[in-house]
Amino acid sequence: MDIVYRKGVINLKYIFALFTAFIAVFVFVAAPVNAKPSTCATIADGTITDINGNLITAGYDQYGYNYQAHMFNGFYNNYSRPAVPVTEGDRLIMKWSDAWISNLDCNLDGKLDRGLVDGEYTDGISKGWLTNHYYGDGVVDFVKIVWTGPGSPLWGQYTIVEEVWNDKGLDLNGLFSKEDVHGFGQNEQWTALP
Repeated sequence: MDIVYRKGVINLKYIFALFTAFIAVFVFVAAPVNAKPSTCATIADGTITDINGNLITAGYDQYGYNYQAHMFNGFYNNYSRPAVPVTEGDRLIMKWSDAWISNLDCNLDGKLDRGLVDGEYTDGISKGWLTNHYYGDGVVDFVKIVWTGPGSPLWGQYTIVEEVWNDKGLDLNGLFSKEDVHGFGQNEQWTALP
């Protein structure tokens, strides 16, 4: 059967054959990509728990953590997930990279992975960056922390690359310290110092 239109004739068998070929190519090319199961558990799977054994869910929890978004926004004393969450006081906002704490469990231990670099689980050590913004009693502090490897000055693995202090009581205002780095470091992972 042919369809006649202004500029010529379209053969429906030809169109059907092209459509069938397109679908076949799509199914054979896309299916292996979509069919490959992930070896990592996700927050949506409902199998990942916090340090207290509580299920981690998407969005903000009662403490102020949103692990899916890589951030904490809550009262300072809730960062450690106390038995009874704090409802007033100083505030803290933390943001971190996937290599600091990912939103996946690739080693399948039921916890979020630390040290997940480019989708590969390393040794469980956070190998990314973290920022802290602290607000309370006339004080506003900002700190950038990056993984710089064993022997580093902070906790034996990390370096503070920038600190901004604003404390009216101590008359501190502005940049306190900054390492000579761009962003969060200078290697491929944007974490290590030269």
